[in-house]
Amino acid sequence: MNLMEKICHHIDERKNRWRTEYYRTLFGVKNLDLYHPVFIGNPGNMKLGENVAINAFVHIWANAPVEIGDNTMIASHVQITTSTHDYSVHPMRSKRIDLPVKIGSNVWIGSGAIIFPGVTIGDDSVIGAGALVNKDIPSGSIAYGLPAQVVSKVPR
Repeated sequence: MNLMEKICHHIDERKNRWRTEYYRTLFGVKNLDLYHPVFIGNPGNMKLGENVAINAFVHIWANAPVEIGDNTMIASHVQITTSTHDYSVHPMRSKRIDLPVKIGSNVWIGSGAIIFPGVTIGDDSVIGAGALVNKDIPSGSIAYGLPAQVVSKVPR
């Protein structure tokens, strides 16, 4: 690594530490693992538990409340949205529907999963990579697929 690359790398690391510290303060948590880049729209609508990990390229649109519990891990490229549109109204863009999303504690959401508006994911659950979660997932469940279906319980 040449000197310029070292300088750029150092600057990027400082920016990432600053961003993570900003979100820790904003959410009032002591422990937050944030791997940039991450997009959080309307972070004032979010409630984050302790020891949450959010990986790179995660997008969270919090037009309605989003709650994420303690010790939850969100893998890269996950999308969480609280907004949709009413396709029976024309133009569709004219009516947005905002519904809260609640993700419990000790949940693992795999890469590329999409969490739809109005969904609750119970504590101790696993959402498989690439899943489309458009309905509630009970606590202790393993769910994956298009749309996500509960396929088993998390072993104890």
